Amino acid sequence: MGMTLLHALRLNARRHPQRIAFCFRESALSYAELLACTERAMCALAALGLAPGEKVPMLSTNHADMLVAYFALTGVGAIPAPLNYRLADDDLRHGIAAAHARFVLLGSGFAERAEALADPARRWIWFADAEDHAPADALRWQALQAGATGAVPEGRAGSTVMLHTSGTTGRPKGALRSRFGFEERAIEQGFGMDDRTLCVLPICLGAGCVYTLLPLYLGASIRLHEHFDAGAVIDAIEQERIHSTMLLPAMLQAMVEHPRFGGADLSSLHVIQSGAGALSGTLKRALLARFGDGVLNIYAASSEVGPYANLKGAEVRDHLDGNCVGRPFFGVELKLLGDDGAEVAPGEVGEICCRSESQYDEYFEDPELTASTRRGDFLTVGDLGRLDANGLLHFVGRKRDIIKSGGINIYASEIEEVLQQHPGVAEAHCVGLPDNRWTELICAVVVPRAGQQPTADDITAFAAAHLAAYKKPRRVVFMAEVPKNLTGRVLKTQLVEQVLAMPKPDMKENA
Repeated sequence: MGMTLLHALRLNARRHPQRIAFCFRESALSYAELLACTERAMCALAALGLAPGEKVPMLSTNHADMLVAYFALTGVGAIPAPLNYRLADDDLRHGIAAAHARFVLLGSGFAERAEALADPARRWIWFADAEDHAPADALRWQALQAGATGAVPEGRAGSTVMLHTSGTTGRPKGALRSRFGFEERAIEQGFGMDDRTLCVLPICLGAGCVYTLLPLYLGASIRLHEHFDAGAVIDAIEQERIHSTMLLPAMLQAMVEHPRFGGADLSSLHVIQSGAGALSGTLKRALLARFGDGVLNIYAASSEVGPYANLKGAEVRDHLDGNCVGRPFFGVELKLLGDDGAEVAPGEVGEICCRSESQYDEYFEDPELTASTRRGDFLTVGDLGRLDANGLLHFVGRKRDIIKSGGINIYASEIEEVLQQHPGVAEAHCVGLPDNRWTELICAVVVPRAGQQPTADDITAFAAAHLAAYKKPRRVVFMAEVPKNLTGRVLKTQLVEQVLAMPKPDMKENA
């Protein structure tokens, strides 16, 4: 097990006290200053009576005070429980209540949400900008630090964070994680202690949290953006000579399409880590043409299992199409199991099961659900894959994303990959709809490419030309956009609900 976050911060403050830990907007904190802010915040939190193991939800867009809060909360043994700020009030209320929270940290622009979520059993701690309107009776984070007295509480520090799952197939679940495999990530993915790292992912989410804390754990410097903007990312890389970053596929697509992408000086960048969804062949080609081999990594991970595979170097160029996610991650033991619990043969699809030092501890207060992810001392969340003859893992889909049609299991991702190749399709997502004849009817939800208007017949004919007949969508639905979470993953439970609510004339059904 690695160092606690507080211990890593203290060592980095001794090694490089004047090195910039992070920049946010126009301000910057050195490692010595970050440690001082953290220890003052620890005193303030202890004075509030925060107990070791107590969960503290955080509701905010990216902000400098969020980073101090991560170090200070874990420093007193409490557990940050960041929440996706785009969730509906009911989901936020559920997440806060499920954590038994006495305090909730709130950021800029959330005063109105706080009123809707108000509860006399808890207090708001407001860590947004001083000029922002705060909820009534909120404690101000900066004032708490300024008034903190007494010795820094010691002997409580941990690294546990309660990260919430993506919610793609249901309500987000709180996954407790005390191990993040920071050292393994640095070795496998090329992050270094002398990097200047750009952090634009929402740090309320698992990938954003991990890949913002990772460079600080290593002693690197980060530039934190409040939210993603393709132009701002290109400017930061060029002007601040950024070395490394983590960007999701949709973010990379927006960068490639930005008018400044081709002409900006992006030569300082030596690591682009991506994941949380497939990159199209077209996008991979554009990135390789711009950066060459060795910069782009594509990894597979989950909040529970942690990172389990990574595609990098020249092997990215060798696998432009499909969803190859690379070799098993450094330090990860990976095997593919069939429904009978035995390992499948090379080339066959099996459930991805892993054992490593970066997996989650448990779902909070849900031992039954926790047990469902265990395969002995291996973990799985139902991801499916196959290993090729070269030992590379190809992501096939998720168990819960299998469509059972006519007695046959059909992987939605296989149909989606084919439909994405249609020139009139920007996005294609397949779901199973209840059906008396087929058990589940294959429905393709298509987002047309700008300026294109494919018909249902176009889509089904294209599918018929490239897929076995039983995999052809029997219904095609067109939408301007589909529901997604902050990482860009499609919320398929919501998507099915939207499709079922649509009137039949809006659909094309095929026998």
